[in-house]
Amino acid sequence: MPNTADHHSEGQHWGEAPWDVPIALPVLPPPPRCDVLVVGAGFAGLSVAYHVARSGVRVVVMEAEAVGAGASGRTGGLVLEGTAAGPLDQVEHCLATIRDVVAEARIDCDLSLPGCAQVVHAARADGRWPGWRDGDQWIVASGEEPGGTVDPGKLVAGLAIAARGAGAEIYPSTAVQAIAPNGGRRYRVRCASGAEINAGSVVVTTNAYAPQLVSLPLTFRSALTLALCTAPFDEAALAHIGLAESKPFYTHDLPYLWGRRVPDGRLVFGAGLIFPSDGDVRTVDLAEPEAVQSMDRLETRVRGLHSLLADVRVTHRWGGPIAFRPGGAPYLSRLPDMPGVIVCAGCAGHGVALSIRVGQLIAAAVLDGARLPDWGALQE
Repeated sequence: MPNTADHHSEGQHWGEAPWDVPIALPVLPPPPRCDVLVVGAGFAGLSVAYHVARSGVRVVVMEAEAVGAGASGRTGGLVLEGTAAGPLDQVEHCLATIRDVVAEARIDCDLSLPGCAQVVHAARADGRWPGWRDGDQWIVASGEEPGGTVDPGKLVAGLAIAARGAGAEIYPSTAVQAIAPNGGRRYRVRCASGAEINAGSVVVTTNAYAPQLVSLPLTFRSALTLALCTAPFDEAALAHIGLAESKPFYTHDLPYLWGRRVPDGRLVFGAGLIFPSDGDVRTVDLAEPEAVQSMDRLETRVRGLHSLLADVRVTHRWGGPIAFRPGGAPYLSRLPDMPGVIVCAGCAGHGVALSIRVGQLIAAAVLDGARLPDWGALQE
């Protein structure tokens, strides 16, 4: 993801997520030349690198921080089908894709796809959800959709290991500042260190940070979405709360709330968005009053859901970058003025399985000239 020299560590101002990313790579100077350069070492960027490298093409991944330092390492780990706009052309079977890639690359990431529960707010309980109160309303079941959960840290680390095993090169702490044509259908990519890389194709998979590197429509919005993690519960307590199964949930109406259990018995809940005043989500700080109040509201809501949550210890409070495009479908397009540059941004909370599939689509576009889906075009 793009970065500036004075930007302080995300771990300091966005809190610490409960997911470890069990991979650390040395910081080395990038090469002067490559076939494909990917900006961003998250789910999408690493999926691109994995699928491109397997063809024997030299691919380099540049990451301003550590692998998974952005949205991929800070997601709540819900895995949903398709896009926020629903299933679309070529991304209607994302769950099958993530299942296949995880198996193929032998990634141990606690992937579980039992479905995802949909709930709504109602004036009275109906017995189909375990007596949760959200403020002055009850939460009741409303349906179910395909989906599940994953350990985000293990998934992003596993993708990085698989990509490197296929021949991809990954350079952490190497921020990209600019991309420009370099003649002969190649591109000059300038790093914050002053290094320049000559690349045949460039892929920007920085999601919420994309507007700081490439030009996107003004209606693209980024924000920090909030989450918290509790101390572990035993199985009896989880059953009483109603989250004994590994099936996650989210509200199908407002006020929005999502949650899941972790295999070790911890519970993760999330809600709330903080929009940066300057449009750059990197400047949001959880210590600022608006963020503190938003996190307090989330914690109050969680404690009020069930009696067993009233006094639970909260072990982690954090925020993760999220981005939206009108209509819910992400941007997935070549830049009009630099057709050798492909950008993906704005997954709107559906980026886990979708990103793995998008990586396949981008790899096909780079390697074989395959056409990207029309729904991802860079237009209003």
